[in-house]
Parts: sequence; C-alpha cells; structure tokens
Amino acid sequence: MFERFCKDARRAVVRAHEEASAAGQGEIGCEHLLLGLLAEPGPAAAAMTAEGLELTALRSRLPQAGRAEPDALDAEALASVGIDLDQVRRAAEATFGPGALDRAKHTRARRPGRMRFTAEAKKALELALRAAVALRHRELTGGHLLIGIIDQGRNGALDLLSAVAVTPAVLRADVITRLTEAA
Repeated sequence: MFERFCKDARRAVVRAHEEASAAGQGEIGCEHLLLGLLAEPGPAAAAMTAEGLELTALRSRLPQAGRAEPDALDAEALASVGIDLDQVRRAAEATFGPGALDRAKHTRARRPGRMRFTAEAKKALELALRAAVALRHRELTGGHLLIGIIDQGRNGALDLLSAVAVTPAVLRADVITRLTEAA
C-alpha cells in the first residue's frame, strides 16, 4: 500500500511513529497520524492550521503511556468475577517459575524500533486509499490520510479534534477543496 504514498504522506507516517514513540505508546494510532499530518506541510496541515490547530497544543492532549496499562492485572476486578489473583500467580509460578506472569507481559512486546498500526489506524489507511481512488488521484497524499482518519468514524484523532472543538466534517470539506484545487 505504501508504494502509492506521496512524500508528504510517507513523512507524516514516519512522524506518527515518532509521536507514538515519544508518547511511550506501543502502536501507531489515528491520533499519532493526525499529529504527523499536522507536522508535515501539505493540504492536511494547511486545513488543520486553518481550523486553528497547533502541534504542541494538540500533542499535549495526547494520552501518555505512563498511565496504567489497560490489560494490567487488577486483583479487585478479577476477584469480582471469582478469580483469586494470588492463587493464579502461585499456580503460574509453580508451573513456569518465579515472575511468570510478569515475564509473559514482556514477551508480548514488539522488537525495539518496530511498531504496528492499531486497527483504527489500519482502517484509516484503507479509507485514505479509497478517498484517493474516489477523487481519481494516482497518489495518496497527507490530505487523503486526513480524510481516511475522519471517515474511519471513531478513533483517538477524532477524540482530539472534539477536545479542541474542531468539526471533522468541516475539516474534511476543507481538505477535499485543497486537494481538488491542487490537482
């Protein structure tokens, strides 16, 4: 898919990877793509800037990984459904050795430097390609990526836009206008 990406779209994806890494995230989400697009000159950045978006301010609203992991073991939550975490931990350690549950969490980590896209970001990339095809463009630009993010429907980028009172439909219309004028 990336072979059809223009330089601005490729650089935006690279910047998204950097944003996710800087935030301590293990995956690239739509919110990271949005920040990457805002940082990279092109129709998407121009449309977002016209709406008053600023990279540093938007980045400050990005969730940081320092918070509790969503899949962290919670003894109280497990107890509420009849699972004794201490008993599970003892059984795991008896079978697999001390610290087995903690090691399992770390073995799922991806290799350093390699990061995959969230399901929402993958869908946004697919929708970006569809937008480029619908507009009869041969290459996929950052503007198409922004359309894909908006069309995805529910993701971290739309949450960020909502938090700063930017209407996705208005942003989408502006970027389409910019793309068609540039073609």
